[in-house]
Amino acid sequence: MAKKFKVKAECHDDEHACEVSFDVAPWLKKARVDQIAALARCEWGGDYPADQVALDMAKTVEDIKYMFKYIEARNKVNKEHIGFECHVDEAQALAWLKAHRPKAHAAAVKAVKEAY
Repeated sequence: MAKKFKVKAECHDDEHACEVSFDVAPWLKKARVDQIAALARCEWGGDYPADQVALDMAKTVEDIKYMFKYIEARNKVNKEHIGFECHVDEAQALAWLKAHRPKAHAAAVKAVKEAY
């Protein structure tokens, strides 16, 4: 049975050997408005603001911790180092923010409009 998330996000290593889906709602609940705006500005993934989401969520999501351990171990034995990416479902994130953090929602929408 598929896991049910309030706001789905995923992260993976560069080779997709480890792929983790997780609920990012706890991060959205605690994040500063400027962090959420930065995440929106980078189109909700694939850049440093999204990487920070994965780093923060690794404190509470075991599978993300394991992904980072895999990357660390793999990089120790291979001179071709890999990294990771994180992506947040934009529609789900915006809907959650609109319902639970209207000011953060407004900042995210504004950040996207200003970026383009």
